[in-house]
Amino acid sequence: MTLPHPQPPHQPHSVKLPEPLVALTRASSLLGRRGTGLIITALARGPADVAQVCERLPGLSEGVLTRRLRELTTLGLVTRTAAPDTPSRSRYALSAHGKALLIPLASLTVWAEDHLCAGVPEAKAGRRRPLRHPAQVPGRSRRHTHAADRGHVREEREGEQAARPAPRGLRDSRRARASLRAARLGNR
Repeated sequence: MTLPHPQPPHQPHSVKLPEPLVALTRASSLLGRRGTGLIITALARGPADVAQVCERLPGLSEGVLTRRLRELTTLGLVTRTAAPDTPSRSRYALSAHGKALLIPLASLTVWAEDHLCAGVPEAKAGRRRPLRHPAQVPGRSRRHTHAADRGHVREEREGEQAARPAPRGLRDSRRARASLRAARLGNR
């Protein structure tokens, strides 16, 4: 009886990637972890302790938050200092590297709103808040306003105005309300 030759252990990361792909893979791995982008966005509003960050991010548990803060501190994106009033309480703030991540996060947020959240009702998409930071991405700062009377979403971009059709569900609900109003007016 012959024994099969032992196979080398499977190494999923043995493929050598080009440098830009390695960097992208690392960034995706970091931002793909639950709550990481939200924590960085919450700390953009200013230094805070764990309880304050929990208040800013109600959907994130304190356990996940403390683990992510520890990881972000180890990576150098967040700094941890003892609070002056209570030394046992730590305050967290964005480091220079963490602040540098705000601009790409703002771009990613705009892209996600345009391509991933388009046509998704607010209740399903979650509460979408724009990333507010003084260093906004040039040319990509947007404000969306719903014009219920015209059935479209108006998009304003640095001095120019463009109109695009509203998502289908929004148009249909407006039509239904308008037809109900017309029916009520006709019955008077």
